[in-house]
Amino acid sequence: MRNKIFSGQWLFSLGLTAFTFLSFASVTSADEVNTSRLETVNVVGHKLTELNAENNAGALGNRSVMDTPFSVDVISLEDMEIRQVNTLDSLLSREASVSVDGSAYSSFGATVRVRGLPLDYTNSFKINGLSLNNFSGELPYEAFQQVTLLKGATGFMYGAVAPGGVINYVTKKPTESLLSMDLGYRSESVFSGHIDAASRFGGAERFGVRVNLVKESGDTYLDNGTIDRNTAAFAFDANLTDSLYWTVDLIYNDRRTENSATTMNNRMDPSEPLPKAVNGERNIGVDGAFDDHKNVIGLTRLSWKMNDQWTAHFEYDNAENDTQWVKVLADLTSSDGNVNIGLYDQYFDVNFSQLQAVIEGEFTTGNIVHQLVVGASSQEAKTFRNDPNRLVTRGYGVDNLYQAVSLPTYHSTLPEDLSLSWTDEQQSIFISDAISLNAQWEVLLGIRSTDIEHTPSEYFESFQDVYEDSSISPTAALMFKPNSQTQYYLSYVESFEGSTSAVGDTYENANELLPPLESKQYEAGLKMEADGWSLTSALFRIERGAELVTSDNYLVQDGMTLYQGFEFGGAAQISDALSFYGEIMLMLDASYEKTNGATEGNDVAGVPDQQLTLQFNYDVEALQGLTLNLGGKYHGKTTLDAANVWELPAYNVLYGGASYKTALGRRDLTVIATIDNLLGEDYWAVADAYGGLRIGEPRSIALKFKLDL
Repeated sequence: MRNKIFSGQWLFSLGLTAFTFLSFASVTSADEVNTSRLETVNVVGHKLTELNAENNAGALGNRSVMDTPFSVDVISLEDMEIRQVNTLDSLLSREASVSVDGSAYSSFGATVRVRGLPLDYTNSFKINGLSLNNFSGELPYEAFQQVTLLKGATGFMYGAVAPGGVINYVTKKPTESLLSMDLGYRSESVFSGHIDAASRFGGAERFGVRVNLVKESGDTYLDNGTIDRNTAAFAFDANLTDSLYWTVDLIYNDRRTENSATTMNNRMDPSEPLPKAVNGERNIGVDGAFDDHKNVIGLTRLSWKMNDQWTAHFEYDNAENDTQWVKVLADLTSSDGNVNIGLYDQYFDVNFSQLQAVIEGEFTTGNIVHQLVVGASSQEAKTFRNDPNRLVTRGYGVDNLYQAVSLPTYHSTLPEDLSLSWTDEQQSIFISDAISLNAQWEVLLGIRSTDIEHTPSEYFESFQDVYEDSSISPTAALMFKPNSQTQYYLSYVESFEGSTSAVGDTYENANELLPPLESKQYEAGLKMEADGWSLTSALFRIERGAELVTSDNYLVQDGMTLYQGFEFGGAAQISDALSFYGEIMLMLDASYEKTNGATEGNDVAGVPDQQLTLQFNYDVEALQGLTLNLGGKYHGKTTLDAANVWELPAYNVLYGGASYKTALGRRDLTVIATIDNLLGEDYWAVADAYGGLRIGEPRSIALKFKLDL
């Protein structure tokens, strides 16, 4: 094994040391603690103020959500706490434009779809605007104060990336004295503890630190399922001088699930209907299957304020994702619920690094104001696998959805013998100019040049050719602001995907290298906010190259996929006690075009025709501190496969919760309870873009006690 850049044990030791220091530095007196409280639960505040929130828009620089000519949503720390977010599915459950193809304890890195297009784990996830390989899917939400979802093609902003969008996690920052502890419980018997501590010190409080420590362990709601997670996050910042600001973030996360949920490939005869859905506690597979993901992430940024108009940023990150798994490969073969079981035993390791330099500032030419962003970025991902020692076992046994079959327990015997399999490199330069013609009109012009290179090593015998490609990703937008609270925009952007990994092992052309896909996006939108309400809407058209699974199980590229839809979202404070928000996404058209086969004109697999979210929140006047919420998401009918043989029926998933904040002596105590899948509905959900499906999640509850010290 290679030497690690960071050691998990070392990071835990650092976290515990810092926590000991912060415990004494934070709790100076009860009165000081109470007056310095910075983070309180607020159910929907972010929905009413998010248009003014800062958004790291990559090559566009730091712009507010209002001033970004694309569809953006912000999920705040308060919102994540009140809904007890612990998975991508729960994080994005209120986003009508989003579908998540994995469950809470999935054995595959959860795939996220935005506007029907899947994100990729190699470039679609960012931390503080920098890329990481997120094959594990789930990151530790306790480490973040905000998550931003940028919808649609983002090639200009972030380089070669899937056109569905980008999810950017913003780390928690050091604050004044802060110390909080919480204990949590989840179905079936998962218990957790979390400590969040921060302090500032030095002359004029120039330095700050923040530590988050998490332990989660227990039996999940899945049959024989367990989880064990250890998380440590450390944040440091320093005002080195009046013009130099430095930040460092370190994150360690070790998450192991046993008897994880699995997805199923549909191998039924086209004449057969889909079997009836089963309860989400049902787990298809074999005892001994597991997923173990270790993420070790380090980020640093130095900002230099050169003068009142110009600032330079120098950024670097290194993210290591170590994975060991025994996956269940499941093929649904009949309406009677028979499932052929195979196993995939492997080690997998990705070391990802990125270096970026950006200069942004403002200048004028006559009466015209220019906001210029110029930058360069270089990133490298080295993938290590235990090739050729990985083991795929077909025909391990047959399970059944309705009558569980006891299959022999599997014991992994693979040696942890990793070798470099391939290297992916990406270099890009970019420039954007936001031109303010006057107080109402603004034009945005930008261009990014990107080069990618995929180099297999001698150990990866399936192919030896080096793959190289380059692209030019332009963007243009016209923005009109009749007042400070309203913006209309038209935007255009091109995207080039950097995914050059091999075709998966479940296809007949396994390990074949498919070229990156190209896409174009056109969008018209509106953003408005006023006292007590806000709304956003967008009409979009995305043209993307198509990937299809043929009848003989080959993954191929043929023609293009067309996505046209409409999004609308709004929030309002109806009264002092009652508020609501909701979103709707109507997919006007999602079809295969310009293909050479029978899929021409068919609906794109895995794309719902419509989705709707709605939530009401009520502050109970009779009991101050008590807030109730009730919401849900409607998933429209979805074509399961490119041939349009099977269709998943529409379903609703409701959720509810309550939070109660009270004083415990001189401390604040908050109790939060949530229920997901309130009605316990059984349903089928999409699992991937190629005809896979998964069992929907069952009713589950979560309870948390949070004490602010």
